[in-house]
Amino acid sequence: MKLHSCQNCWFNGLQYGALGLAVGYCAMHKKILNFPDGTTCGLHLRKDLTLSRALEVSETHKKKYPVELICRINDGKHHDSDMSDDQKDMERLKKDPVADTVTDYGELGSTIESLAQLKAMPGARAELAMLSLGRGYANNCVLNDGKWTSGVHLYWWSRRRLSYIPEVQVTDLRSVGATQLSRQIDLTSWSLVMLRLTFIEDIITYARDQGDPLGKTPSLTEQAALSLNTFNLNNLTKWIKSEAIPQLDAQLSKDRYVELANQLHSARTCAEAQQNAALDGDSAGASSPPVS
Repeated sequence: MKLHSCQNCWFNGLQYGALGLAVGYCAMHKKILNFPDGTTCGLHLRKDLTLSRALEVSETHKKKYPVELICRINDGKHHDSDMSDDQKDMERLKKDPVADTVTDYGELGSTIESLAQLKAMPGARAELAMLSLGRGYANNCVLNDGKWTSGVHLYWWSRRRLSYIPEVQVTDLRSVGATQLSRQIDLTSWSLVMLRLTFIEDIITYARDQGDPLGKTPSLTEQAALSLNTFNLNNLTKWIKSEAIPQLDAQLSKDRYVELANQLHSARTCAEAQQNAALDGDSAGASSPPVS
């Protein structure tokens, strides 16, 4: 797996390693990725790295590759055949339910709605898309309004699934290489569980930066690496149940999540009411006769 390729980028929700469709899709460039294992751009953020490290590596990466173009890793050049936004290609891609939601991501302000749709869909590919695009969503929210709680729903959805082994099907795999099928499915399930941990750790980092109690949770990915000496999916889920989840729930219980969710809902409702009032005022002002 080429770690700097489009298949390993946050903004491609359709692929990660062996998991996904034959083609990818970049939510930033709005392009179908025909050669996702060999292309990249300056916006690239690695799925396999935790937040601080992914951002650090991204700064170095964008010095080598342009942000405005998808190009090949080996020569840094743009090749039209590596991607597509042809309408017929898009229509074919959108026949897949996960791809249909991913390609709509970010359109008409529907980012959280798209993520909610992916959360409700069954299957490993839908969860991959939610986690991958969710990392970009949470980061963008923090950069724009500074609220770590913008990702609290995504955090809680991922927390609820954290200890469950993903049900990866043969049809979810885009490649197996020379690996035994059962082994490839276990490896793919492992990578998806680790992506859950990584996403949750993103939210913990945002909370830590803003002084929230959730930020007191030590690095889960580091703990997992130190606690698990060998690759074993069952041992990983046992560790999550016995070690990771109690640490998370000690700082963000279900009751506190509900409280934060209600605060977000109230703030959103208030903002919408103010916006509607402003629009009504503009309309009234436009239709009222001038004062003599």
